[in-house]
Amino acid sequence: MSIKSTIRYAMEKYASSVKIEKDGQTTYSKAFIQPLRRRHRLYINDKIIPSGYFDNQYVLYIGDPTHPFERGMNTFITHEGQKYTVVTSEQFKVGKDIIYIWAILLEYQKMREDDYDTD
Repeated sequence: MSIKSTIRYAMEKYASSVKIEKDGQTTYSKAFIQPLRRRHRLYINDKIIPSGYFDNQYVLYIGDPTHPFERGMNTFITHEGQKYTVVTSEQFKVGKDIIYIWAILLEYQKMREDDYDTD
């Protein structure tokens, strides 16, 4: 079994349902969403979060690559009734295959313009 099919199987079997709103379009998908708890230095938008610090503001999203999205005001993820805005996102690839979408999300009401990832 390839890594792509293994991850797809795991998402179908174990991941949570999510609603993705992107540019006025709504789709439904599966994703793993967990509080982002990092004990070493983590950089979000070039701001260092002190070692050992976590407050559960940010969540980690690992989702289906057939439902891609990008950061910004036009993308929202809803999981278990909580709406999130995308701070940053990337495609995780193995070779040319996109295996999953990786993102950091923040509760919608807490998002500020300077929280967005910049190129």
